[in-house]
Amino acid sequence: MQIGQDRSGFYSYTILENLFGADMPKVERLVPDWKPRAVGETVWFATPKRFGGRGRMIPAIVEPNRAFSMVSVNDWERLQAGGQATEGMWTFTLQPMGNGQTRLIARIRGGTPPTLSGQLLGRLFWEPAHFVMEQKMLRRIRDLSERG
Repeated sequence: MQIGQDRSGFYSYTILENLFGADMPKVERLVPDWKPRAVGETVWFATPKRFGGRGRMIPAIVEPNRAFSMVSVNDWERLQAGGQATEGMWTFTLQPMGNGQTRLIARIRGGTPPTLSGQLLGRLFWEPAHFVMEQKMLRRIRDLSERG
């Protein structure tokens, strides 16, 4: 619920994110004063000044202490019109495991790029890069939550 360029960044390799102009903060703690994200608000993936303001997603599901799911801006508009998300979705779910333990499950789904070059770029660069960055994010979230 704290992720985003306007809050704590993505708990990943901040230096790498900032190499691409994301202007991510580096917050190393949980901030209880921040309100939970709300359905329909913007979660910035980079400063709004970069990438023509397109580096963002919209929360479509917000269930504190249970689930958080973001969709692309175009998918948000489709959902509001009664359609389905087809471009991209990033979801985080907390699953109680018993004995005071909880598992955080992260899933991402993206649409298929329309061009062969876009598909190749996705497979060769985007997917491996996202995997590495998300692994770091999940480890940092684990460490912060275990620290209290």
